[in-house]
Amino acid sequence: MTSHRGDPPPVAGPPRRCDNTSVGVLIADPAGRLLLLRRATPPVGMAPVAGHVDDHGTPADAARQEVAEEVGLTVRTLDLVAEGWRPNACRRPAGPRGTGHHWFLYRAVVAGTVRPDPAAAREVRWHTPDEIQNLVRRTVAYATGHVTAELFADAPGIEPVWVRFLHDLALADAPAGDLAAVDALARGRGPDRTA
Repeated sequence: MTSHRGDPPPVAGPPRRCDNTSVGVLIADPAGRLLLLRRATPPVGMAPVAGHVDDHGTPADAARQEVAEEVGLTVRTLDLVAEGWRPNACRRPAGPRGTGHHWFLYRAVVAGTVRPDPAAAREVRWHTPDEIQNLVRRTVAYATGHVTAELFADAPGIEPVWVRFLHDLALADAPAGDLAAVDALARGRGPDRTA
């Protein structure tokens, strides 16, 4: 979760616990390219705007606020496209439901100019469907032990939890065995070095 622009830095203290509820927002431009960002904090990978619901109110409220915070855009319309539990690891200490998140995925129509928050993103850009598929292949290669953690960190693919989402929404494809390896990676297990 990022801070609001202009907010004072957070006060040091114990890390905030995971609330086990997250949102993700798919934003496409008129050419059909998807907006992805490379986070400034773990987990490693390219992903749509996302974050914990925390104190944002409803998941839809959180989705709107995450878009504004992370990429400086205003949500005009928001449509829920998927929802459900994913046992993905979090950089925060485990929440009351253990490791994982109940995800709410939205498609958004936005207004404004992309203005990434450097505290949230190291890179933000539009990706074609072919580029997204190549990023999925990179994550599969990492999950199956064909790319080292160092190389993946330098040139990441899709953030592991998002590979399954993109597959399920028919925005990318990966064979079932590869999806299982990526799902294990999303749960926090290391890459499969036996592949």
